[in-house]
Amino acid sequence: MQVGIIGAGPAGMMAALTLIETNHEITLIDEQSMGGGQIYRHAAQMASQDARIFGSDYAAGGDLVRRFNTVADNERLTHIKGATVWSVTEDREIAWSVGEISYSRLFDAVILATGALERAMPIVGWTNPGVMTVGAAQILMKTARHVPAESVLIGSGPLLYLVATQMLEMGTPPKALLETQTISDYLYAFPHLRLNSTVIAYLLKGAGMLRKLSSAGIRRHTAVSDVSITSEAGQHRVAFSCGGKMHKITAGHVLVHAGVHPNIQFSQSLGLAHCWNEANHCLDPDIDAMGRSSKSGIYIAGDGAGILGADAAQLSGQLAAMAVLTDQGESVEASILAATLSKHRRFRSIRAFLDRLYKPKKWYSVPDDETIICRCEEVTASTVRNAVRLGCLGPNQLKAFSRCGMGNCQGRYCGMTVVNLIADTRGLSPAEIGYYRIRSPIKPITLEQIANHDTIN
Repeated sequence: MQVGIIGAGPAGMMAALTLIETNHEITLIDEQSMGGGQIYRHAAQMASQDARIFGSDYAAGGDLVRRFNTVADNERLTHIKGATVWSVTEDREIAWSVGEISYSRLFDAVILATGALERAMPIVGWTNPGVMTVGAAQILMKTARHVPAESVLIGSGPLLYLVATQMLEMGTPPKALLETQTISDYLYAFPHLRLNSTVIAYLLKGAGMLRKLSSAGIRRHTAVSDVSITSEAGQHRVAFSCGGKMHKITAGHVLVHAGVHPNIQFSQSLGLAHCWNEANHCLDPDIDAMGRSSKSGIYIAGDGAGILGADAAQLSGQLAAMAVLTDQGESVEASILAATLSKHRRFRSIRAFLDRLYKPKKWYSVPDDETIICRCEEVTASTVRNAVRLGCLGPNQLKAFSRCGMGNCQGRYCGMTVVNLIADTRGLSPAEIGYYRIRSPIKPITLEQIANHDTIN
């Protein structure tokens, strides 16, 4: 059996490690030059002392990457690095390019382990130079050991506190945190908190990060709204509402973060079933407990199936691999399967709480008219609203009105904002509006890459 895995993050690596123990051929395709994905980027190459700066979870991720590297030379595993996957078809054919050559191959099973995307936070000034996502800043820290100085972090969610703590550990603490969650959010979220050992460990970890930030004197402003950024000569002025008053703070860099949602480009292009996640305000692929999608032979693992974090992603990758095996009529040890399912379910308890605590806010999910929502084509929110008033019913029609979603990202970053804007203008729910119709190529490719095509048998 030939199994294709897209993505070498925790889910993809764990799926490969599970399948390598069987007599099947695995092809793992990834954009990076080494395993680890975004969450464990450079974890295996970093000295243990440096890795600890990014936390114990990151250091443990390095162990997983090193374990994966030990089987990388196995004759049954082909790890294709530096590849851009631009198509996956219903008959399980994957197409990708490396350099100026493109390839395609049919597989008996495909596991999508494409991870999550940071949710766009379209506010006035978010496209200015020196303004980036918190995740982008973390990549700089991991790969170049560079910490953006005098940074103000805006948004909410666990990653906001994690990166702020990492900046502190690297000797360049953030200037302030502008957090969007409110007291009402806590009251709404607490009834969904179900304590177990996994949840308690997660809460203690979060409390530890907040304690470090407090001890270092990092300013935290909560219940922040109506944020805007003006930039001049490499300096930024952030205006925000807090406590019924407008405030201003200067910054050398501005880092924004509005949570994460599954990367559904491939699952949408395949026409897989999706469901609206009201708590996290996004579309999740509709899968069973082991990652089986609505189409035979297509499996989804990790945060691309629903946001649960890196530890849960490893379990999800293992479960998807087990699903592949059982669907091929092979036996899987029942006790291992049951234990893995049980561990994976534990992470859903904390997620139900976090999704409600850090639910996206309407003031940036449905931004003001002058705000750019599509960076690729520089489309503003007013353009979308005007298109709806002229008769545009959904995201696909909007492409003809504005080219929104037709740039390099193919709607990966503007997609949910577009859905929210159309829904708000039409007075419907986002679930009723639907999403972009995603077509191949998923990512830009050149004519030369298409001409230099090789079909692998």
